[in-house]
Amino acid sequence: MKAKDFNFQKELKYSFETGQVTLKNSRVLILDTNAIGLLRYNLIELLGMEATRALFLQLGYINGYSDFMQFKTTHEFDDDNELLTLGPIMHSWEGVVKAVPKEIRIDKNKGEFYFSGVWIGSYEAEQHLIYYKPWSEPVCWSLMGYSSGWSSAFFGSKLIAIESLCIGKGDDHCEWEIQPPEVWDYEKAKPYIEALKEF
Repeated sequence: MKAKDFNFQKELKYSFETGQVTLKNSRVLILDTNAIGLLRYNLIELLGMEATRALFLQLGYINGYSDFMQFKTTHEFDDDNELLTLGPIMHSWEGVVKAVPKEIRIDKNKGEFYFSGVWIGSYEAEQHLIYYKPWSEPVCWSLMGYSSGWSSAFFGSKLIAIESLCIGKGDDHCEWEIQPPEVWDYEKAKPYIEALKEF
């Protein structure tokens, strides 16, 4: 199967009798983005920007990692690249963001990985700007976490996704790059590496 042929609508099962929505073996929730945005705001006000960033990175990472493992075991894809690019497709289907890959370079034998793309209509950047002025750093934390988790599960070792451009910091669009931790400039990547070091 090719990643573009995946149809999220056909995979979802709704049960009014049990009050559950499931995606294959996982229960999923449908939540209003304004509720997530308000939760994010309250966490920032309570814990600070850095601690909230770490929580949303971790939430996204677990979500991306578990999504990957589920689809790896329940679907067959034409090749590894198709399985990898299902991650951005899942983000798009789930209403989180329209994810458009740009470049993929992988050599598992050499431990080399590079994956980049554009995010269009990030819910997280939108919600951030409802409450705050543009920040000095990227704000699509759960998106970066999800991309890190999905790609790490795919590659078999830790990878870190960081936005190089973000509407939430005043750029005209969002772009992301995913690489091994040691490839990133440590000072730039430190908050993301530290937040995900236990995963």
